Amino acid sequence: MSALVRAELLRLVSRRLLIVVLVGVAGLAALVAALSADDVRPLGAQDYRSAQLLLESERQFWEQECANGPETPEEMCPDWEAPTDIQDFLRTPQGFGLYTEGVVTTALPVALLAAAILAASLVGGEFSSGNIATQLLFTPARLALMASKLLAAMLGGLLVVVTYLGTTLGLSAIMFLYLRGAADMTADVGLAAMSGRAVVLALLIAVMAAALAMGTGSTLITSAVFAVVLLGSWMLFDVTPATSILQFFLPSNILFAMMVGIQEIYDYESWNPDGTPVLAAVIRYEWALAYSVIGTALLVVVSAWSFRRRDIVG
Repeated sequence: MSALVRAELLRLVSRRLLIVVLVGVAGLAALVAALSADDVRPLGAQDYRSAQLLLESERQFWEQECANGPETPEEMCPDWEAPTDIQDFLRTPQGFGLYTEGVVTTALPVALLAAAILAASLVGGEFSSGNIATQLLFTPARLALMASKLLAAMLGGLLVVVTYLGTTLGLSAIMFLYLRGAADMTADVGLAAMSGRAVVLALLIAVMAAALAMGTGSTLITSAVFAVVLLGSWMLFDVTPATSILQFFLPSNILFAMMVGIQEIYDYESWNPDGTPVLAAVIRYEWALAYSVIGTALLVVVSAWSFRRRDIVG
């Protein structure tokens, strides 16, 4: 088994696609960190000028809306206070933790997609090239071969997301230090929790992609299944009532809960007295994790059954 794992790891590191994906996710992280840097920039003179213009514009709008009668504007709109404080129109510079979490979340789905494509191609490419038949001539134990390929794919997906997270955290730290200095550079456990969730999700997605490619024998079919499942899930989300139990099983909701830690579903046909929609369901991380682990295990079992029964060599 160890020899099989070593062979699969050698195939992984020798794949040109791995380098392309790693460079791609690192570049994506750098781009997002740079584009989001304005959110942490300290307040300057231009911010105060913009806030003053917004204050004056809002004040004029308030006077026009509330001064249409003989009464004073305050008498016409007693529940609508006139804007007077410029602080209400100034942006709030983000802290390091919030800034970095935002950068990570922005492109994390792309990094996860890259991990899935890499994992599927590692396995699917063996079928399309015919190498899998050659391997089975020397390694007739199919389950051991499948396990080694799943492990290599899992490590490949992990490497992709760790590269993305490492680049994101490093560049975000550099950007924050340049703009704000080290005094304000603090972060809570939320950033560590988000990184941990991303790693777990990458492992599960890589195993699912590799197992599906092993069962179907095709990278293209695996990609199509992933696309159909996610697109179908998003479409079902739009037409399914917010209170339906089906919301707890839609892959799109599970994916969001796995990334963010929780998925809140609101019923926009029911409203609270304060004008906000009613919270219909809450999908917590624990449920999403259990659902994902069980679903991944079932997929591996079905793929192993399909792989064992398929006539590949002869």
